[in-house]
Amino acid sequence: MLDCLQLLHFHIGSQIPSTALLADGIGEAAQIYCELVRLGACMRVIDIGGGLGIDYDGSKSQDSDISVAYSLQEYASAVVEAVRLVCDRKGVKHPVICSESGRAIVSHHSILVFEAVSTSAHDSPQVSALGLQYFVELLTDEALADYRNLSAAAIRGDYDTCLLYAEQLKQRCIEQFKEGSLAMEQLAAVDGICELVSKAIGVSDPVRTYHVNLSIFTSIPDFWGIGQLFPIIPIHRLDEKPGVRGILSDLTCDSDGKIDKFIGGESSLPLHELEGNGGVNGDCPAYYLGMFLGGAYEEALGGVHNLFGGPSVVRVSQSDGPHSFAVTRAVPGPSCGDVLRVMQHEPELMFQTLKHRVEEFADDGGNSIMALTDGLACSFNNMPYLAAAASCSLTAAAAAAGNNGYYYCNDESFVASGDSVGAEEEQWSYCVA
Repeated sequence: MLDCLQLLHFHIGSQIPSTALLADGIGEAAQIYCELVRLGACMRVIDIGGGLGIDYDGSKSQDSDISVAYSLQEYASAVVEAVRLVCDRKGVKHPVICSESGRAIVSHHSILVFEAVSTSAHDSPQVSALGLQYFVELLTDEALADYRNLSAAAIRGDYDTCLLYAEQLKQRCIEQFKEGSLAMEQLAAVDGICELVSKAIGVSDPVRTYHVNLSIFTSIPDFWGIGQLFPIIPIHRLDEKPGVRGILSDLTCDSDGKIDKFIGGESSLPLHELEGNGGVNGDCPAYYLGMFLGGAYEEALGGVHNLFGGPSVVRVSQSDGPHSFAVTRAVPGPSCGDVLRVMQHEPELMFQTLKHRVEEFADDGGNSIMALTDGLACSFNNMPYLAAAASCSLTAAAAAAGNNGYYYCNDESFVASGDSVGAEEEQWSYCVA
C-alpha cells in the first residue's frame, strides 16, 4: 500500500504568531515527507493545514496570543522556503503545497451586531464615621493591619500599594464573614471604604454593566471557552467621545455570560451614555455595538445554551447603490419553537397543553382566554431575544419600494434592483437580536 500514499497532511495549530515557529513545524513535516519518499511512497502533495493567524488587536506582535508578526506574503514565503530547503537537501522533487487557512479566510466576512438595552452601576454603601469605627473594631489583627496600610498608602497617593492592600482587606473580610465574625453590613462597607480611598487618590473609575441583547454562549463561544478576544466597538454615535466605561452582560442567567476582557489588556470598554431608557421598548434611539473578526467559526461553534438560538442574518453585498452596498437577503433567527425542537421537545404539543390549561382555569370570559392563547402563540413563534413592540417588516419595506426583496440601503427608501429572493424567505417581521 505504500505506493498508494501520495499526500502528507498535518496541522501544527491555529493562530501561529511568528514565521519562525511556522518554519520549524513545516521543516519537521518536510523531513517526514522526504523520508516517506525514500521508503517508496509516491508522494506528491504536502498539506500544511491551517495556522495563518489574524491580527486581532492590531499590534502586529509575535508576543501576543491574538496577533501575528507577518503578512500573507511572508507566511507563504516561510512555508515554501522551509519545504524547499529540506527537499533540496534530500534531493526530493518539490511537492504541491496546500494550505487550509480557514480562520484567515472567513474571519472578516461577518460582523455580529447587537444592542445595548440598559445599564446598571454598582453603588457602594456610604460609610459614616461611627460605622467606620464599628467596622474597624470587628477586624482581625491581620485585616486591621491591611486597613492601616491602606490608609497610609492613600495618604501618600501610592496607587499600586492601595490596590494591593484593598484586595487583601477584601479577602480577609470575606473570610471573616464566612466564619461568622463579620456581619453582612460590615462586609458591604468594605467596598465603600475602598471606593472612598480610590476617590481620595483620584483613581476612582466606576465601571458600568451594559446589558446586551445577546447570548455570549451562542454568538461568541470562543470568548467563554478559551478566552479569545475579539474587537468590539460601538457602531453608533461615532462623532461623540465615549464618556463612561463598561463591561457587557448578556441575556442569559449564567454568571459566565459577560465580557469583561477586551483588546489591549483592558478590563472595560469606552462606551456612551444610553439616552433615556435605552433601546428595545424605550422611546430613545437604540445603541448598537459590533463584534468583528468572528467569521464562520463563532457561528458554527455556537450552541443553544440557555435555549437561545442564533441571531438573525442579513447578507450585505457591494453594489452601485447610493451607499455602495445592497442588502440582498434577510433571514430570521430560530424562534423559541425552533429551539425547543432542537432540544427534542414538541412545541405544538406544549402549546396545546398550555392552551387547555388556560381554558380550564380562566373564569372571566372568552376575550381573556383568546388574549392569553394569542400571547402563548406569539411566545412560541418569536425569537428568544428581546424585540421592540413595533418591529420593522422587511417585506413591507420592500413592497413600498416596488421590488421583491432585493433592495439598496438608502436613508430615505429602498431602491429596487436585481432578481427577487424566495417569497418564503421574505415573509417575516424583522427583529433585532
